[in-house]
Amino acid sequence: MNISNRIITASLAMCLVAVFVGCNKLNDLVTFKMSYTSEVTVPSSLGINLPLDILTPPISTDAESQFSGNNTNKSLVKEIYLENVDISVKAPEGRDLSFLSSLHVYINADGLDEKLLASAENIPDNVGNTLSLTTSGENFKEYIIQDTYSLRVKAVTDKVISEDVELNVKSGFKVKAGLLND
Repeated sequence: MNISNRIITASLAMCLVAVFVGCNKLNDLVTFKMSYTSEVTVPSSLGINLPLDILTPPISTDAESQFSGNNTNKSLVKEIYLENVDISVKAPEGRDLSFLSSLHVYINADGLDEKLLASAENIPDNVGNTLSLTTSGENFKEYIIQDTYSLRVKAVTDKVISEDVELNVKSGFKVKAGLLND
């Protein structure tokens, strides 16, 4: 084997090693989901087309436990993106979401600015009792690694509602994080 063949063979071997080492680095990341449910009450109203802000009590993230269960911790989290926010009517039975014109859900946590999670505009009258919001595409890592966060729901109604409407807010986050060393 001449010298140029040896150089080519050695170069190919180094490339293969680099590819396998690179693939192992990709395998050192874990992806998992975190889901949360909270409730808000839209009070009965006398007016329409007025924004109404509804705050949730603090929501426990249980992040440390969820990270530990996935062989990672908050210092190794790379990103946390919102995959979905679904709003559904909890009560009264038979109620739908047709009284809503628009809905915005914001997240906040201690020491962080409020950030838009998801929204829906021009909600149709035939929406039914469940609505999937459009997510903002932001990285929410700094909020979800906290012990708690809160939501603010900004609702605009286009119909008068004669009784309070209880809503479930279900959100699902996708987490990418490095793995703990064994």
